[in-house]
Amino acid sequence: MQPTVDATTALERPTAPLLRRERDSAIDFGGLDPQYHPPMHYPTEVELYEPTLDTGSIQRRPNEQETATVSAEVPLPCGHFNIWRPLHDRRVPVAARLARFFTGSAALQSDGRVVAPASSTWDSRISYSSADDEYFENGHALPLIKGWEHGMLASRNIFRKIEHDWQMTYLAPSLGNADQQSLAVWRFNYAESRRAIERFHAVLGFSLFAETAGVEWCIRPLSKPCFRQIPIRILTAEETAYFSEIELGHDQHRPASGRSLDERARIIEQYRGQILAYRARGDDFNSYIVHSVPALAADLSAYVEGEYGFELAVSFLPATEGRDVWQKVQVARQSLRQLISGRLREGEDALAQCGLDFRIKLRDSIVVPPVAPALIQALTAQPPRLQMDDARCDFTIHVRDPENTVGSLQPPIRAHESVLRAGSEYFAALLESEMAEAASKHVELDAMPYGAVRLAIYFLYADEVPHVDAMDLSDWITLLSATSRLSIPRLHQLCQARILREVAYDPLDIEHDPSYKDLVTYPDTEVAESLQAVADDSDAQDLVQALDRLIAYYPIAVCENRIRSRPAQEFSRSTAPPFFRDDPRDHPEAMLGGPPLGPFGHGIGDEADEWALMPGPVLHPEIIPDIRHARHIRREHPRNGFFARHLGNWLPFAPNGDADPPAPQPGPVPEAPRNTHRPVPQPESGSESDDGSAPGAA
Repeated sequence: MQPTVDATTALERPTAPLLRRERDSAIDFGGLDPQYHPPMHYPTEVELYEPTLDTGSIQRRPNEQETATVSAEVPLPCGHFNIWRPLHDRRVPVAARLARFFTGSAALQSDGRVVAPASSTWDSRISYSSADDEYFENGHALPLIKGWEHGMLASRNIFRKIEHDWQMTYLAPSLGNADQQSLAVWRFNYAESRRAIERFHAVLGFSLFAETAGVEWCIRPLSKPCFRQIPIRILTAEETAYFSEIELGHDQHRPASGRSLDERARIIEQYRGQILAYRARGDDFNSYIVHSVPALAADLSAYVEGEYGFELAVSFLPATEGRDVWQKVQVARQSLRQLISGRLREGEDALAQCGLDFRIKLRDSIVVPPVAPALIQALTAQPPRLQMDDARCDFTIHVRDPENTVGSLQPPIRAHESVLRAGSEYFAALLESEMAEAASKHVELDAMPYGAVRLAIYFLYADEVPHVDAMDLSDWITLLSATSRLSIPRLHQLCQARILREVAYDPLDIEHDPSYKDLVTYPDTEVAESLQAVADDSDAQDLVQALDRLIAYYPIAVCENRIRSRPAQEFSRSTAPPFFRDDPRDHPEAMLGGPPLGPFGHGIGDEADEWALMPGPVLHPEIIPDIRHARHIRREHPRNGFFARHLGNWLPFAPNGDADPPAPQPGPVPEAPRNTHRPVPQPESGSESDDGSAPGAA
């Protein structure tokens, strides 16, 4: 059944068997085994967030060597992308060594730090540009990941197609594999930050060039066993007119500008949770053309709201009739002229043309409200600021502590009626009543811990809990119980947040490498389950829900942590970069010699180590001679070979072969050398694709 239909008739479950399969447990990958791709070297990938070292004072004691105090600031990740890649909150400053590349950008602050502009609404963002074949993080146009496959959790039977004649590029099903499953999966997990997903918007670009072709976008929260299909809504001709980014036909007209924006907003709101597409005019090669609305992010928050992570998948369904059926479904279709990498001064606007764009807004699992304005007014109405137990106090609190938690001495707590009324719902109701305590301005609290009550009243005045670092989990539980009875909303939420932070495991229980992951904690499920009963008694529903979420994600977090700790070679699908699984005729600049090729470069195998990836800028085919005549230099010394004559010192290794590769340092791309050889003939404008087939679209 064709998936590109009205939302009312769209399938709830995907048709691809791998995506339709129900998971046996939270750690079951359902046949989509994660693929590890090692980071590539300069200049293809840039590490935006790095530990920073601050050298303090140097001390020298008698008869001892000089000692220097060095502090390291480690930017902890807020989650992981495809298990191995750490994700960082965009509020974390970019590495200081990269600041000079952001000159003129709104992200560059006056203090020299690079952070997201205040107008940014997303905490985490991953964008993919098929024109650059690079992934970008948090709106910064520096490549985080090079290669479409390197940024996926798993993929099956797809490749990146480049149409040099039409200057277009996209992801498509592999040639000759029309009967096999073609899909791609991305995975996001923010459990480490204890922050749930509040909103998720995504630009999911695709194009169809046959009525029998289709594409299925599916999503699965990590705590759920099944994928759900995201409906695709094809706009009517009347609805299409309200979207200025869509080119209209000769017989269509734009509505009045005053009405256009309102109607556009109404259409987007009406089809919330769906991917919007439109029917384009046919051309000489295709009578049926459907495109997703360019750069329009679909609001998919309803699928993952309140979760810590999710998987997003796309299934390619080639056409069932005609020629070049694989080419009739395309994802992330972009013009080769719309390059993104390096456009730092434009900020996030540069990434508006990306074919895939995932934007996530996170929220704290337990939100602590700000100080009530009425309480601030009560404290500062008459200077100086009111203090607990001062001479102006007009209300007395006696606490009967049966367990005598602070010793035999339990002096009364003196406070102000106006402060208690503004900060505590319990005292506000008491003082509004006609009870004797309201008239006498004196109350006795039975069966409550004295120390916890005194801390709660002190919090109303100082807005802080004293000696917070000395408090353990049991102290916070006691304070939560007392705060629940006194109905102090801000302190009640603060106690829940601190209890959630204290629910952790012993790092020695999980085997992992010594790194920043030592600072990341996972919940202790036994403690979490016992705390749920306590939270229920204290009316801490936010804590109950957060503990439920942590218990559900605990096996997922431990599973991912152990995967990251194991040798990466166990998950490496191939030693060759994804360029070599694309059509090699599209990448003559990335090959030197190599084994005999099949028609589409699937001959990579044991001889993959003989393939060489050219570092630095990609040279265009017109400055590369016929690579098939250069096989005799394959085993020459790198400084005497073909690339050395053209690129000089731009080599991926030192002459002796023993030195480490250069550290990732972004820099200006050198100008391509001039062509001294016979240029490779280029197809004329409007000709057929380089594989002899008609292009996907005009």
